[in-house]
Formats: sequence, C-alpha cells, structure tokens
Amino acid sequence: MLRVLGGSFSGQHTEARHYGGRGLFRRAPRISLWIGLLAYLLIGGLARTARAHPFSESTSAIVVSGRDVRATLTFDLLDFHELPEIDRNRDARISYAELDDAIERIYQAVAEHYTVRSSGSPLQTTVERYQLVDETRVRLNIWYRFAHEVTSIDVTATLASITQPNHRHLITVTSGPFTQEAVLDISRPAAAFDTGSSSYLRAVGYFVRLGVEHIFTGYDHLAFLVCLLIASESVRSLVTTVTAFTVAHSITLALATFDIVVLPTRLTASLIALSIAYVGTENLLRRGAIERYRITFLFGLVHGFGLSTVLRQMQLPRRYLALSLFSFNAGIELGQIMFVAAVFQITLYLASSAWQNTIRFAVSFGVVCLSMYWFAHRVWP
Repeated sequence: MLRVLGGSFSGQHTEARHYGGRGLFRRAPRISLWIGLLAYLLIGGLARTARAHPFSESTSAIVVSGRDVRATLTFDLLDFHELPEIDRNRDARISYAELDDAIERIYQAVAEHYTVRSSGSPLQTTVERYQLVDETRVRLNIWYRFAHEVTSIDVTATLASITQPNHRHLITVTSGPFTQEAVLDISRPAAAFDTGSSSYLRAVGYFVRLGVEHIFTGYDHLAFLVCLLIASESVRSLVTTVTAFTVAHSITLALATFDIVVLPTRLTASLIALSIAYVGTENLLRRGAIERYRITFLFGLVHGFGLSTVLRQMQLPRRYLALSLFSFNAGIELGQIMFVAAVFQITLYLASSAWQNTIRFAVSFGVVCLSMYWFAHRVWP
C-alpha cells in the first residue's frame, strides 16, 4: 500500500549450585519481611517511572552522499503521548491498519520536531517508505535533497516535547568511510556534523561510553547482578559466575547485532524479568539443583539479546558493526566490572555482619517482587 503526503510522501510495507542448610524463610526474623517490603516499595516506585530502562529512546541513522542525505528514523509509537491515540484497540501492539491510518499525523509530528539542515533547508523532503520493525516501533526512511554538495549537516531533535521529558535520540552520521555519533535530549537538542571528518578512535570512545551508560541505566541487568553477588560466598564463585554471564551475553549480543539470531523485543524483556525472579527466588529458598554458573550462562544468553537493542536500533552500516560491537561490549564489561567491584565489597562486609541473612533475604525478596512487576508490565503493558 502506498500513501502520499503533499505529493512527496510514499509508504511501503515489509510485512545452583546446591546450597546446604535450611531455607532462609525459616530462619529470617519477621523484620526481614518488613525490610523486604520497604525495598520493594522504594525500588518499585523507581520502576514505575523508569520501567527497567529510564530513557525513552529513538534513533536515526543518517547517510550523506553528494547532495543527498538519507535518514532512517526508528521510534516507539507508544512513546508519542501528545499524538491522538494510535493504538485504537489498546492491545499494546500497532497493526499496519493502525499505522496506515495514523502515518500522516506521525510524519507531521516528526517533521516538526526532527530537522536536518545543511547551510539551509533541503529543497525536497520525501518519506520513501515506512515499516513496523516490531510490535510497537516504526521505521521511517526519509530522503533530503539539497541544492549543493553536503559537507556538513545540523540535526535538531526535540522529540522530548511529544514523547517523554527524559527522551533521548541516538544519531549516527555516515559519510564515505567515516561515522560520527551523538546523543540528543532535552538539554542538548541539536548537534552539528562535519561529514568529512571523523576517526575510528572517536567512534570507539563513543560506543564504550554508550555501553557503560547502558549498563548503569539498565536496572533489570543490575538487579540480576545484585542477586548473583549477594549469594556469592567466595571470590572464586563470584569470578566463575560473572564470567559465565559475560561470555553468554557477549555471544547473543553479537548474534543479534549481526541479525543472525533475533528475538522479539517483548519476549526478550519478559524472559529477562523471569530470569531475575528465578535467581532471586533461588537466593530465598537456597535449594537450587543447578550450579549457579550454569544457570547464569543460560540466562546470560537471554540478557545479550536485550543488550543488543541499542545497536540494532541505530541501523549502523554493516562494515562498521564489528568495531561498534567490540567497543559497545567493552563499555558494557567496563560498567559491569565497576558495579561488581563496588557491590561485592559491600557483600564481603555483610558476610561478617549479624544482619547478613536478614539483608540477603530482604534484598532478594524485594528484587523478586520488582522483577515480577516488570514481567507483568512487559506481558500486559
């Protein structure tokens, strides 16, 4: 089906290790339950605003060639709170029928809040096609034609005004063999790019920072690590467990980034929540029949698919995927090491405390409650 807006718009479909001893439930004093409930309320309150990742995100992959600039925008339609309702039947899924009916309004809203300029406005702007990339996200391919050879571009994205105040927009600009990146948000709505200059070192630094940021804003991944760390009784068990998690998520991160194996976003997010609930429950019952590093490796495979979302949304040129993947994964590992080092020091201190079992119970109980909240929200948004 083709749709035309103002003569220049067209659309195209592309349809436990075994722990001995008695369970903590039997030994934990009543105060543990109250501490657990308090932990759940505090973390759950944060989750209602963060929903496991505190950012509303969109991306654009821009390719500059002569007088032409092509931008591939990807964003979640359910983020557009200022538009008339798109999901008419409220099933938290966007069908092509719903998208077709709303595409003019969507494009007009995006055009007002996303602009590409190069020493002036483009002579012509055409939406070449649009498609759903999963249940709620849409991809727009926009072509900008300028009157002159494009040697620099200015991109402005004020999408936070029609989505959420914490919205951020990830941009990659490719010109020939060079790629540049930027992150725009409400405090920095515009960025300028010299399309003739970039460096591989700059690209590496950007993706390392992006990986670190993704770990520290990925509360579901951090919750999983907390459940692993709080039950680690030695440095050896910690290293074995974290190494298994790292190897596993690195494998699926690479597979998903190169589009070799890709799971639906909602399925991945739901499985991640269940993995957190399982490890937290195992901490409470201490009856795990599978050694911890084995189950951690299995769940790490699932978490890798979740971590790949950022790179896949950026629509990077395939020839730069290896460098981007390596740098992004290095940033994830760096952030993970910093987090593990800090939290494990706390667990070592608690190991000699009379409150050790109480705190372990409280944290695990709170994380289980929080993960089940995430699971319910992801299955029934």
